[in-house]
Amino acid sequence: MLQYKIDIISELANVGINTTVAKKSGIFGQDTMRKFRNGDTKISLEILNRLCCVLEMQPRDIIKYVETDEDKEKIISKICDNHIGDH
Repeated sequence: MLQYKIDIISELANVGINTTVAKKSGIFGQDTMRKFRNGDTKISLEILNRLCCVLEMQPRDIIKYVETDEDKEKIISKICDNHIGDH
């Protein structure tokens, strides 16, 4: 599961970007700002690119991967099942 390492809204505020500025400039839409507020990491690579640009950060500074049991079940088990079936 991907999680933000930082508070996106606070970091954007530090560089002068709030919801109004984001909307007027077109840099981030209302839905994207809502995702940032809610900690929802389901954003496009284009949005991540914009974040990196305005915050002057690398993706690794913004998000991290935290393994969950759900990830193991949904992702890793499929790889293992397919790999075993190939032999």
